[in-house]
Amino acid sequence: MMKTKSLRRPLLCFLLLTVAALCGSVLAYMYRVTELTQNAFTPAYVDCIAAETFDGTTKSQITVQNTGNIPAYLRVRLVSYWVYAESGEIAPIASQAPAFTLGPGWVAGSGSTYYYAVPVAAEAITGNLLGGPPLTLEIKTIDSTTYHQVIDVFAEAIQSVPADAVIDSWGVTLSGDTITSAP
Repeated sequence: MMKTKSLRRPLLCFLLLTVAALCGSVLAYMYRVTELTQNAFTPAYVDCIAAETFDGTTKSQITVQNTGNIPAYLRVRLVSYWVYAESGEIAPIASQAPAFTLGPGWVAGSGSTYYYAVPVAAEAITGNLLGGPPLTLEIKTIDSTTYHQVIDVFAEAIQSVPADAVIDSWGVTLSGDTITSAP
């Protein structure tokens, strides 16, 4: 009986040392074999830029590029105003953009706002807003003062997913991922 008691303690120590060595070996192997992985997270951003072809009197090409890194819905607003021909300062005359035919893929909203009907991929460009002849800017003279019409193109973008983002922010109606009507 005495012999059994005296063997228990060294046997237990040997067993604990063996388990510790085995765990240490496994951990060392895993550390040596497993490569560290760096998780890269690229935040989404939405942005756009309008481009137009303008020869001084007509605008013949108006497009918008999605310069963000995710698909986005795009819209443009045409803002028309008059300037004094001599100084270029804004004149107090009411103005509106001339009527024109929309290009394929565009939907008219109110207040000279036009929506590209489908999401535009990152770095992609919309079709031409103008589906017919170019926009011709007017020149008029009132009481010997000459005025030139100006039409500025302002572009906006909003993420395409989730769809509620464009519905809630712009108030459009979607069918699938296509804008069918706009306020």
